[in-house]
Amino acid sequence: MRRSVLPLLTLIGIAALSQQPPARADNTVAYCQLSRHDHTIALESGPCQFSQHQGNVNVQMGKRWAFHFPADQQGQSYQRSNSEQGLRFTREGDYTLSVFWRHSLQCAGRSEPVSVAYTPTGADLAIGDQHIALTGSGARYTAPGVELWEHQGTTRIDWLGQVISCR
Repeated sequence: MRRSVLPLLTLIGIAALSQQPPARADNTVAYCQLSRHDHTIALESGPCQFSQHQGNVNVQMGKRWAFHFPADQQGQSYQRSNSEQGLRFTREGDYTLSVFWRHSLQCAGRSEPVSVAYTPTGADLAIGDQHIALTGSGARYTAPGVELWEHQGTTRIDWLGQVISCR
C-alpha cells in the first residue's frame, strides 16, 4: 500500500507546483527627481513609470528619459538605496535618480484619483492628471493657491479655493 501512495503524492505535488501563478513585475506610477552631478543642468522632476522584475529596474521619466538598472550591476555601475519614501539610484560622477512612491488618497466627492508623493523638500500632489509641486515638511505643504495639511490619518487639501477632505 505504501508503494502506491508515494507516486500519487508525487503526482499531487507536481500538479500543485504547476498551478502557481507566474512571477509578476512590480509596476507603478511614481514621482522622480533627476539630479546631475556636474550641477550644470537644473534638477528635473515629474511623474514617472517604475517597473521592477527580479531585481531589474526600469524607470521611464516623461518622453525624454529611460533608465535601466540591471540587478547584476548593482554595486558596480550604480548604487541603490531603499527607504520608506522610495528608491535612489546613483551613477557616480553622472547622476542620481530618486523615485518617490505615490500614496493614494480616498477623497470625499472626488471621482478622479488623488495622490501625493513626499520628497525631502516637499511633496507632489496629483489630482487627476494635474500635478503641483508643494514645499514644506511635516504636516503642511503649500504652493500658490494650494495647501495640503495632514493630521492623524486625515488629509485636507485646499485646491484653488476648493476644500477636499481625504483619508
